[in-house]
Amino acid sequence: MAHDQSQLSIPLSEKLKGIPGIFGIRLGEEPLYEVIQSIGDKEIRKYRPFITASISVNGSFEEARKEAFFCLANYIFGKNKDKIQLKMTAPVLQEETSDYIPMTSPVLQEPTQNGWTMSFVLPLEYTLASAPTPKDKRIHLSKNQERFVATLRYSGINDLDKIRKHSAELIQWLSKSFIYRPVGEIQSAQYDGPATIPFLRKNEIHLEVTKAH
Repeated sequence: MAHDQSQLSIPLSEKLKGIPGIFGIRLGEEPLYEVIQSIGDKEIRKYRPFITASISVNGSFEEARKEAFFCLANYIFGKNKDKIQLKMTAPVLQEETSDYIPMTSPVLQEPTQNGWTMSFVLPLEYTLASAPTPKDKRIHLSKNQERFVATLRYSGINDLDKIRKHSAELIQWLSKSFIYRPVGEIQSAQYDGPATIPFLRKNEIHLEVTKAH
């Protein structure tokens, strides 16, 4: 179901953060991690635990992205059962389930068999017990445990073709590693909003990995 984006009530604090965001200056929280290995635009990171609010939406990449973002943004901006406003964090994760890339194991936009799953990372102060309860029953909260993640960074306007291209590049890079192997789903991580100057936008591909031995 499509929503009127004008119905989204954005807190003043988030609007003010959006001004430097035009120039790629990010003021929001991000999950904590340690860089284990860095080679050019690729890294192996060890992430500390964090909480996400996720929703799965049917439809094309763009349709699902708009619908999911609207629902999750309403949740964090106070349209939850506790009427609590949360700070916007980065990145926004999206994921899809499909067979366009040969993988030995599963793929923050992420595809599911029913469409696409988008996840917002909640501020670090929240736990599953303290996070506001969603009104929208499609939104579920989950805890991401400490994990190793392979990432690939790129800039520009993000779209499905770029996600697939860079996903394949990351998987190919991992296939040459004798240390790490994939164990999760490919996720698209987007750090900036549509107002950010395109060449300053930060995007990443994330893929959970484990040590091969």
